[in-house]
Amino acid sequence: MKKNKYILLCLALSVLFSESAFAQMKKVAQSGMTYLSISLGARESGIGNAATASVKGAQALFYNPGRITKVEGFNAIFNQVNWLAETKIYGIGMVYNMGMYGAIGLDVIYMDYGDIMGTVRDDTNPLGFKLTGNLSIQDYAIGLSYAYQVNDRFSFGGKVKYAYEDLGRASYAYTTVYDPEVKDDVLLFKEQNWDLGHLGFDFGASYDIGYKDMAFAVAFCNYSTDMKYYSEVFQMPLTIRMGLAMDIAKALIPDQKEIVINTSIDAVSPIDYTNRVHLGSELIYKEKIALRTGYKFNYDVENFSFGLGLLFDYSSYEARLDYAYTNAEYFGGVNRFSLGIGF
Repeated sequence: MKKNKYILLCLALSVLFSESAFAQMKKVAQSGMTYLSISLGARESGIGNAATASVKGAQALFYNPGRITKVEGFNAIFNQVNWLAETKIYGIGMVYNMGMYGAIGLDVIYMDYGDIMGTVRDDTNPLGFKLTGNLSIQDYAIGLSYAYQVNDRFSFGGKVKYAYEDLGRASYAYTTVYDPEVKDDVLLFKEQNWDLGHLGFDFGASYDIGYKDMAFAVAFCNYSTDMKYYSEVFQMPLTIRMGLAMDIAKALIPDQKEIVINTSIDAVSPIDYTNRVHLGSELIYKEKIALRTGYKFNYDVENFSFGLGLLFDYSSYEARLDYAYTNAEYFGGVNRFSLGIGF
């Protein structure tokens, strides 16, 4: 018992010290590669992204690598997010639990920006620019995770990721010279490829408190050193999350076995915004169908969400199909789809 209390105290202190560090930082426009902070899972998004302590299966690769030890055997997940302005994000992950040796996972995230027309400055054109054709823009990240189950309650893990961003080839003004023909200074341009690759890290831990399936978890996502585009210096969208989750049906109606009401709450501290709160709930009936809803507080665009899930069992195989809708102010809605397979 003393050991468990010590572990829980360490988790709480780590969050407090991290919050103190964030309080000393100016949280405005200090992150890039922001696609890394977009929620991928349909189940997790359906419950308002309150997933730090409640995420299940291989989805933990994207939310809290410390919880991939909850996977039994092998689990794979496939995500598609129909994001804003006709862009899409895909996330694929696989986890294998090696028992006493821990769990390992591999994931890939890809951002599809669709067709974007490029332009370049042209002072001879009345519009001031000319078209250069479609830009070849792509973002992707590849992650490798490992987690270890210390005992029946506490686990921790981490992920190293390589994130790459290619913004295409474009020109920029680097100096001015005097042009005697126009009798004025004119800009000189250089052309280069705007691409960047960088390493990032995730860390997470989960602790089962031992009361009615209650769990406490923390996660540090997208930690990186500084990156630079021309004169702009930035980091990955570092986010610190602390979550609490439990099945409240076990407390409210303990004698029944057909209904599960998973409820979770997350406190979120991103590097580029003020602190946020995620709240969500999921009702599961007979381990076959799930209904979900959630709300994200202190967001400019996303807020409430809802979703549903269908669970299938066949022989030793398990499958889950999830859908979520998130309201996005000014943009309509965001639709997410996830397919999970385990055996």
